[in-house]
Amino acid sequence: MKKILAILMVLAMMFAVTAVAEEIPLPAEGDIAAVQASEEPILIYFLSYSNNPFWDQINEGLAAAIEYFGNFNCTISPVDMGAEADGRTLSDYIETLMLDEPDGIVCCPMSDGTEAYVDKAVEAGITVVTYLSESSNQGDTRIAFSGSDATAGGQAAAQAIADFTGGEGTVGIITGYLTMNQHEERRISMTEKLQELCPNLTILEPVEAHDSTTETYDAAVNLITGYDDLKAIYCTAGGPFGAAQAVQDQGKTGEIGVVCFDWVPDVVRYVASGEIVAAVSQDPQAMAFNALATCYNYIVAGVEPESTHLLTESDILTPDNLAEKLPDYVAE
Repeated sequence: MKKILAILMVLAMMFAVTAVAEEIPLPAEGDIAAVQASEEPILIYFLSYSNNPFWDQINEGLAAAIEYFGNFNCTISPVDMGAEADGRTLSDYIETLMLDEPDGIVCCPMSDGTEAYVDKAVEAGITVVTYLSESSNQGDTRIAFSGSDATAGGQAAAQAIADFTGGEGTVGIITGYLTMNQHEERRISMTEKLQELCPNLTILEPVEAHDSTTETYDAAVNLITGYDDLKAIYCTAGGPFGAAQAVQDQGKTGEIGVVCFDWVPDVVRYVASGEIVAAVSQDPQAMAFNALATCYNYIVAGVEPESTHLLTESDILTPDNLAEKLPDYVAE
């Protein structure tokens, strides 16, 4: 009889924590709900950078996750790694945070070499989920990757460039880091697709701008003044509004189009004024939230995601569809 009562109590507790999870509404930023509340306190570290406005949108997803999972006995602790988005910085932070013995770490490995530190955390019993970008050598030790399809994004950018240029002229490329895999996937996939679509276009070698608006502006000015037949500037990373401002300052609006990523406010502003002719979205809010949700569910219930690659939805913004895609936008 005592055994039966004990089993019934356990089942009642399981039902209670599951019911709590079902009663809390999932915020708009996320797609993955908590499967149940945790009986024990959980600590998850969320590592990010702060070198361009893209991270503001990542932080929106983070803030929603902090509030939501706080209902389930989970503390999500943000860790801002600063402006230098390199593998060494991330590796140092992972080693330091491991000393706290957290239940989970959600991080954004930007380059090769970081996989050793991700694996080290996993070996220590920490659940790891990556987002945005990860090492090309990353194995399946981490639970999942949450992010956009960089190859599809690059191909969408290629189509936008082909449409704007008509297949003639020169295209400049300004990238963030040649060592960052996401930026490289976007660059390579765009180049290969554009060569297929427009064999007569000249595609220049990439220039690194380190996610800096100022460096992107300077690189764009050099391209505009250096190539009379420049028709488009492709920005794979942060700071594309620097290129847009250069186009405007050089009096080339309508003649040279900028194609880039992310619908941050400054990008939208230049789409509205015509310097940016296409911006590919990657839903950073969902990227962050879903990474944390996947980490949490694995910790509390061993729930593995349906796929090890949780791809966010993507869309493309242009001057022609701005009113449709962002009906509440008001030009400054």
